[in-house]
Amino acid sequence: MASNAATRSEATFHDTFRAIHSIAKKLLQRCAGGTRTPLAKLLLHTLENQGSSEYPFVLTFAFCRRFQDAQRVKRMAAAVHLLQTSTLVTDDIFDHADRRYHRQTICRKYGASHAVLAAEIMQSVALECIAEELQRPGFSNQGLVSALLQRVVKELYVGQYLDVHYTGNVGITVPDYYRVIALGAGNFLAHLAQCGGLLADKPDAEVKHLRKFGYHYGMALFITDDMLDLMHPPGKTGKNFATDLRQRRIRLPMLLALELGSRAARRRLRRFLTGAEPSAEDIRHAAALIRETGSLEACRGIASRHLTKSRKALSGVKSRMTRENLGWLVDSLLRAQGLEDAS
Repeated sequence: MASNAATRSEATFHDTFRAIHSIAKKLLQRCAGGTRTPLAKLLLHTLENQGSSEYPFVLTFAFCRRFQDAQRVKRMAAAVHLLQTSTLVTDDIFDHADRRYHRQTICRKYGASHAVLAAEIMQSVALECIAEELQRPGFSNQGLVSALLQRVVKELYVGQYLDVHYTGNVGITVPDYYRVIALGAGNFLAHLAQCGGLLADKPDAEVKHLRKFGYHYGMALFITDDMLDLMHPPGKTGKNFATDLRQRRIRLPMLLALELGSRAARRRLRRFLTGAEPSAEDIRHAAALIRETGSLEACRGIASRHLTKSRKALSGVKSRMTRENLGWLVDSLLRAQGLEDAS
């Protein structure tokens, strides 16, 4: 029975994403004046090869009481998809990344200036669509939802600033890191889940549970992504290997390695973070050293604890559809990231 529910939720996840992804493309095409203009090619490049996204799914099923309810919020979910995708474009600029989704990033293909403009346009299209949708009848708490989604944008920018600010700074602490990822993912998904509940006029207690679900799921999502940066080759992730290390972004695996490693290992990692621009060999050696300290196993344990809290929060949600679909996200994250058997 549980297996059937998981299969059903997985199919719902992919079906929902395909529908939302299609709407997101149409929103960009409307802005760009068709599909063949230079602007359209630039904007649509960001959406090519994307296979899934948790962000619009969280908003959708925090809102739903019945499956049919998903239709009412699909355009807003598509706007969320664009908003989140715009952050990937800016991340790639900061990281000087070459690849995402197994193809060239916008900043590599078109240059950083065009990438910045693409991110800003996508964000504007998303916020315009959200404003349009909030004027439609049948939604509750429109003003509060609008304020929360504006807060998402502000917090994303603050999080990106802090991420750049702490680059190569060996004085960064674990609480500093948690603040960065809370602004970048934990709060983002918390606000989306909260907005879904508010739009559906769900009880205050239930909305609080949804917000807690989103926060802990988002924290686990970011931590596991940090782990993947050091574990899988580009052919599997579709991104450059160890991008964070190459840019000397200090993520949780590095922070824990600086605590768990031997004195020699800690000294070598600090030298890597503060020395000259690293070579490809330097990056490979640093990644191997981090793995040897056991920090990835510690990261997995922390991510698992966030997932446990996220699952527990869903017990306070009345809608079976919401519990089933968002619960599937929680239960499948480690497997989806290829970390289920990590130890």
